[in-house]
Amino acid sequence: MDPSQCSLNSVTIRGTGLDEVTALAEKFGFGGVGLWRDILDGHDLAQYSRNIADRGLRVSSVCRGGMFPHADAAGRRAAHEDNHRAVDQARDLNADCLVLVCGAAVGRDLIGGRAQIFDGIAELEPYAREAGVRLAIEPMHPMMASTRSAITSLREANDIAEKIDSPHVGIALDSYHVWWDDTFPEEVARAEDSIFSVQLADWATPINDELTSRAMPGDGCIDLTAFMGTTPGYRGLVEVEVLSSFWWSQPAADAVEAAVRGLRRVTQP
Repeated sequence: MDPSQCSLNSVTIRGTGLDEVTALAEKFGFGGVGLWRDILDGHDLAQYSRNIADRGLRVSSVCRGGMFPHADAAGRRAAHEDNHRAVDQARDLNADCLVLVCGAAVGRDLIGGRAQIFDGIAELEPYAREAGVRLAIEPMHPMMASTRSAITSLREANDIAEKIDSPHVGIALDSYHVWWDDTFPEEVARAEDSIFSVQLADWATPINDELTSRAMPGDGCIDLTAFMGTTPGYRGLVEVEVLSSFWWSQPAADAVEAAVRGLRRVTQP
């Protein structure tokens, strides 16, 4: 894949500020940037959006909204307010979507947690629709059910999107989270035009940390060319989003150069 078809996600070079993320994306020929919210504070986001558009770039995603389940009303209210702020940021950035990391269940109540996730997304949808922001539900690997998201399969994410039945609610498809699923081909076909984001990272063992052991594309066991072959209708930028304690310890430019090498090993139909 050519970097111009792709987007550099800021978390791949965590610790790098917004301006440097943008500069590195431009230097290495990326078509855009994916932005985690931790680097957005203190910036005029609408002006930033205009500036990068003038440079031929765009914002492919903002991460994250979500984290819906909470044990009490105060926690749910705080999450509701934070999700509105996230929608506002995605709107100001003219982002392709706001990625939803849905949140872990409270205690041992997995069923209740999933119900809170559905209710939270359904409640957020009208605000996002009015803002013109698409919400992308990201199913996560099951090992993260107790820490990051109780939505652990593409089937579950599709079920939510279909029940809400809004053109502003769809899917964020991350290779690291869904590559293992034997129902993936059927579920990705089911998603069709509701895939709002595609993200690439590879799976390399041993897994030293559930969150920060990802590998650059081509450095692990996922057939990423086959993965991309399941999404022929996707027309957005493909993000390289590699959460890696190893790459975070390296100079940012070295990590981006490694990402480009990895992307060039992936064939996009």
